[in-house]
Formats: sequence, C-alpha cells, structure tokens
Amino acid sequence: MNDFLASPLDISTEKAQTLLNQNPLNRPALYTILKACSQKTWFLSDLEVYIQSLDEYQKATQPPYFLVQWLVDALVLNTWEIDAHGEEITPERIEGLTEDEIDDLAVDTAFKTNAAGMKILEEFSPKSRLMELLEISPARYDTYLEVLEFLREERSFADLDRLLRGKAILMDGRMEGERPMQPSVFVDKLSAVGGIIFREGWVLTEEGKELLDTIKNKQE
Repeated sequence: MNDFLASPLDISTEKAQTLLNQNPLNRPALYTILKACSQKTWFLSDLEVYIQSLDEYQKATQPPYFLVQWLVDALVLNTWEIDAHGEEITPERIEGLTEDEIDDLAVDTAFKTNAAGMKILEEFSPKSRLMELLEISPARYDTYLEVLEFLREERSFADLDRLLRGKAILMDGRMEGERPMQPSVFVDKLSAVGGIIFREGWVLTEEGKELLDTIKNKQE
C-alpha cells in the first residue's frame, strides 16, 4: 500500500503539466496568460482583450475565456468575483442575500496566478525549455544557434529554407540513402519551446533573444 499522499500543490502542478503538454497549439497562449496573471490581478473583461492581442494567441484553438477557464480548472489560476468598486465578494458579504441580489452585486471576475502556477511558469519557461532543446542533441546545437541568430530580424520561411537547405545537419540521424530532414523541423522545434514566434515573419521571442545573448556572451 502506498502511504504517500500528494500535496495540493503537487496535484495542481500535475494537472497544469498535463494541460500544457497535451495542448501544444494553445500552450504559448496559456503560458502567457499565466505569466501575465503572475504580474498583477486581471479582470476578465480586460484579460480577454489582452489575450486577443497576443501573437501567441494567433494559433490558439479556443476562445480567450476557455483558455482562462482551463487554467482555473487546472488549479493554477485563482479566481474570485468583484463588485463595482473592485472589491472581492466574500461569502460573508453575500450571506442573507437573494440569488438576484448576488448577481447584481458581481460585475466582473478577477484572476491571479497562485503558487502552483508559479511552479508551472518556471518549468515551462521558454528559456529553460529552449536550453533543454539545445542540449538534448549536441549535433544540432550549432544549427539551432545559427537559426536563432538569423532570426534577430523577421524572416520568411523561404529565408529559413534557403539558410538550411543542403546542410549536412539535415542528415542527422538518417541512414545513407534516406531523405534528409526538412528545414521546417528546426523551425517547429524552436517554435514549440517558445524560442521563436511568427508575427509578420519568424523572429526571436524575448526569451529566445535573452538566452542567445547569454550564450554569445559566454563564448566571447
């Protein structure tokens, strides 16, 4: 019999890990929402507008409210109702009120990242995930850095294809006579960990730029 009981923090973290791992298209937006709510308390009306403005939201498959609710359900985002003055509506305040009076009192919903959410932000940080990607395949390390350096400016996929097409690294892990990897493999992997993002073209994220600068400074 297993006498180990998972803590509420561990349970929340596991739920959020599953959420982000199983939703790669929504992962960048989910991470950015969680990060934004770690920096201040957001009201739903403002948060939905903010989410829609994100570059990370452009590939998301769900409306903003659903993404926020997913994080609430994963127990990494705290939520509470507020009144017209921005004050929390506590159980004590609604004691004795009718259902209609309670509905009239609540004008918006507030959100803030909790301790479990902060752990997820650290675990899924683009900088840490990008570093893992660079280290997991030493043979591809220099090519990943070359792509990152190339994307200090916005580039089209055609630009990236020209950069990588014909390079020996595209045969990494391939047997003689097999077809080489497509250059898109490098783009997809760097994008998946949050190192690059598509705006008008492919370009470094802030986290990608910070890590690249750190690596370059260490090499000097």
